[in-house]
Amino acid sequence: MFDEFDRQVLSKDEVVFRNGDTGDCAYLIESGRIEILVDTAAGELRLGLIEKGELFGEVALIDQHPRTATARAMERTVLIPIQRRIVENLLGKSDPILRHLLLVVLERFRSKQGSAPEPALPISHEDFSRLQQRNAVKGEATDNISLTHDITRALARNEFELYYQPICNLDDDKVAGFEALIRWHHPVHGVIPPMDFLWLAEQTGLIQELGLWTLERACRDWPQLKKQTAVAAPFVSVNLSASQLIGVSLVEDISDIMLRHAMPPAELKLELTETVVVERPELAMTILSRLVKLGSTLALDDYGTGYSSLEHLQRYPIATLKIDRGFIAPILDSVQSFEIVSSSIRLAHSLGMKVVAEGIETETVRNALLQLGCEYGQGWLFGKPGALKEAVL
Repeated sequence: MFDEFDRQVLSKDEVVFRNGDTGDCAYLIESGRIEILVDTAAGELRLGLIEKGELFGEVALIDQHPRTATARAMERTVLIPIQRRIVENLLGKSDPILRHLLLVVLERFRSKQGSAPEPALPISHEDFSRLQQRNAVKGEATDNISLTHDITRALARNEFELYYQPICNLDDDKVAGFEALIRWHHPVHGVIPPMDFLWLAEQTGLIQELGLWTLERACRDWPQLKKQTAVAAPFVSVNLSASQLIGVSLVEDISDIMLRHAMPPAELKLELTETVVVERPELAMTILSRLVKLGSTLALDDYGTGYSSLEHLQRYPIATLKIDRGFIAPILDSVQSFEIVSSSIRLAHSLGMKVVAEGIETETVRNALLQLGCEYGQGWLFGKPGALKEAVL
């Protein structure tokens, strides 16, 4: 009862892998116990017994050598597979020195295979503290491994859904467009907001596939959403991550998606944060320029929360500036916030950009922004994010 996306359920005495098998996967024990056996002249010798929350099979996974032991279930056991591509993505994002040290440790580990285990010694207070810290880290890693596996499964089983939040003209409240916001309908944990899983998708490389899914779904839904708008140039906004931007086929993938769904390029607005353009500025310039040539427009999201904002506004082909809700909410009570918002709007207009104010919740804030010349507003005053059936009246 096992496929690429499911947990593996083993009966008592069932073998996970044998000595010499290809090491293409590691495992996390979700429940049950696993016995690790090594071959000796006298037959198989038990090397250890591991239980819930423990990892095994990770050495062969990383260095791609054959298995050096046999793993067998001692009772009914549930395992979470950890695919090699996930580990390779994580290692690719780590420091080169750390990767080198890891491989050296693995090599030394293999050279010691077959030696007798060292005798246990009384544990000191310092060692106990370190053990507690290690267990805390292990617990966090265990949760992340489980969540990563579930993201992979969720993509295959259509557990993700796009919610849409309206973006309106401030002068007449007409809907100008929508921002696409991903939600995860987890079969156990219910609806999971993006802040709880997108960072992990970014770390593991799954954001590439998740991002393309989001673009595909937004373009598919756009004909229905567009009917809810009442302006001459409507749009749907989709977020791009830093990892997506460095993907070698991003422009071609977006072009194919738009062609497949007959999506007018000018009606697809791609939102990026300042982090996206900081990490690989030259590559970002090349990719973003190509996206603009497709006919799409770019928006800089969460303006004011990142780095070197003025430089990015001048350098990159950005058409829309989105001012972060952290500056919008207090503009009536904070002179500093009011001046930041006011100067940001003037700067954007001087560069030929439109402005979207995020997080608008009251009419008084809306009216203040309108007087400052802000064109668009987004927030609970105009509508909360909702599923397509809720956005389409």
